[in-house]
Amino acid sequence: MELASTKSELADAKSRVKELEDGSDGEDDSSNAPGKPEKNSSNSSIPPTQESIAARELRRTKSLRKPSGKPSGGQLGHRGSTLQSVSTPDRIIKHEPAYCTCCGRSLDGVQYRKIRKTQVIDIKFVVEASEEQYYEKVCECGCVNNCDAPNCRIKYGDNIRALVTYLNVVQCIPFKRIAELVSDLSGQKISEGTVQNILRENSGKANAAYEEIRKKLEHAPVVGADETGASVGKELHWNWIFQNDALTYVFQMKSRGMKAIDTIFPDGLPNSTLVTDRHHSYFKMKVKEHQVCLAHLLRNAEYLNELDTRQDWSRRFLRLIRHSMDISRDSCITPRKIKILKTKMNNLLGESLTHLDDEFERFKRGILKVKDYLFTFLTYPHVPYDNNASERGVRKIKIKQKISGGFRTDDGADETAMKNGNSKFNAILAVVQQ
Repeated sequence: MELASTKSELADAKSRVKELEDGSDGEDDSSNAPGKPEKNSSNSSIPPTQESIAARELRRTKSLRKPSGKPSGGQLGHRGSTLQSVSTPDRIIKHEPAYCTCCGRSLDGVQYRKIRKTQVIDIKFVVEASEEQYYEKVCECGCVNNCDAPNCRIKYGDNIRALVTYLNVVQCIPFKRIAELVSDLSGQKISEGTVQNILRENSGKANAAYEEIRKKLEHAPVVGADETGASVGKELHWNWIFQNDALTYVFQMKSRGMKAIDTIFPDGLPNSTLVTDRHHSYFKMKVKEHQVCLAHLLRNAEYLNELDTRQDWSRRFLRLIRHSMDISRDSCITPRKIKILKTKMNNLLGESLTHLDDEFERFKRGILKVKDYLFTFLTYPHVPYDNNASERGVRKIKIKQKISGGFRTDDGADETAMKNGNSKFNAILAVVQQ
């Protein structure tokens, strides 16, 4: 029995390794070879959570960004935020002196003058129990007319349902802690099973909104995409994100390949410039144009700098990429500058690197596959040169996984409300009240 169990576990492990290898994004994030610099989040795609303590400390004091020369903190002209007074407060509390501090006389009836006002913004936790009564009426024709009544004796209201969803989806709080929090605030015992049922019901109600977001992304001029692994039950699933400045669409699949993308976007994104890393599945999609994330390339080239400090090929590559970013930021893009950049990049990629470590040739081959998509953002100024927005979106999934240890189901949610400046809770409440 033990031998059979071991063989089964080994087969599962091999299957997972194969899936990960098949879905490689073109970067080698394997364990560090002897004598080579350690790979971390600053010079590869290894996430910060998998770094050594030494690498974390180095990252804390080292950055790929060039110093701006500006002081830390808010800059001149930065608009701050503070509490705002309301024109009509819910209640007014008057504070009047009762006795004279000099002679001790009572000040009752003495005319007063307002010298100051202070508003206090607070939250009241009020539990409201409403009873919905359903009646029937008999028409003159004899027809008995009933209201549509739910088949339950008691249920949780929309606000609690929206709160449960908000705590799990937005704040990434696990089921057990949500149940404790709601029970403490409301005085009503709520189970983890009920929390899961509420989330499942609300997810179903959000399907129409999800579909509307998906359709809008299909016609968006710019879309960023990324994916990350997550444990669902005891299986490895992949969380995909497709987003832009206004919309976010997240879905979960067992596949990391084209099967997952085709399920959601069967016609591709024919009107969009797709901003991604170098994961091969994205380049099989039908899109208008591609833009490769330059932040990924900066990290990879930084590793080459550390690998061989005597060569200057990777440093020249870094200077070209950073120069393209500076041109975009300074809004001084011209066709001539774009042509010069592309020529210099072609010349750089045409150099022989056989005298250097194999990592250099491997990196160059990967760049050659996507060289036509390095400077798309210079031709289309509305296209970003990095995929940081998508990475921020999947980071939330990783945070939730780290807090909860995994996902019980493959239900997901989006951040579209936040991107449009709306209250995420109110957006969830609107879905619940459908």
